[in-house]
Amino acid sequence: FLHYLYHHQLIIKNNSYHMSSEIRRRNVNTSGGEHIVPMATYDETHLSAPALLAASPIHAGFAMKLHVPVFYSFLPSPVQWALSMSWCPTGWSPQWKRRYLIALGGYLYRFKDENGSTPKGAPITVDITESRIISRGDTSTSNEFNCLLDLLPDGCDTVFEVSSLAKTQYFAVESREEALAWVNSIRQMRQDSITRNMGHSKGIPYPKEWESFDASARRLQEQKERIKNRMSALDKKE
Repeated sequence: FLHYLYHHQLIIKNNSYHMSSEIRRRNVNTSGGEHIVPMATYDETHLSAPALLAASPIHAGFAMKLHVPVFYSFLPSPVQWALSMSWCPTGWSPQWKRRYLIALGGYLYRFKDENGSTPKGAPITVDITESRIISRGDTSTSNEFNCLLDLLPDGCDTVFEVSSLAKTQYFAVESREEALAWVNSIRQMRQDSITRNMGHSKGIPYPKEWESFDASARRLQEQKERIKNRMSALDKKE
């Protein structure tokens, strides 16, 4: 069984490497039969953690983000439980990784630390996001996730969820008070963003610097979405 998981993981990594290489090759070599329009590039360093922190964010701080391997979601529940509760090579089971979160304007950003020069992944749009504290026994919480609550990182005792139609992410923090601060901040940002989009906040000032960061976040999202779509298209061809 372990040999099967190791082989499956190698296949996923190799496919991702080959697809990324193919994207780079096609973007550079446009001579020949197929005409490929080069993807627009974007300087992610504009959205550095120090720059966002200097703009007085709504909330910021460290949290442990849950990373789940791609193949893990397709395994039967008993196998997921076994991998979560027993020793296995790193990368085979869900792992908690330290991230520095910054909530500013209309987005939630994730960085490696407070000095991060580029966001980890695409910024999360708050106006289409729900957030709540996760408790054991919630009807919407799976049994395998309840097992993960037994394996919270040292120093953490509460998990909050950030979810949209496309993805759900889990973050562990030191206390319920800290989790509640994140949930309330994200909810308030969501309400403020919806109010602005509806044109009902004309009398409420919105910092120009935040508008600039929001525009950069949208461009970064679009860039990562283009890369994702290109990789998906290459995967279908193979």
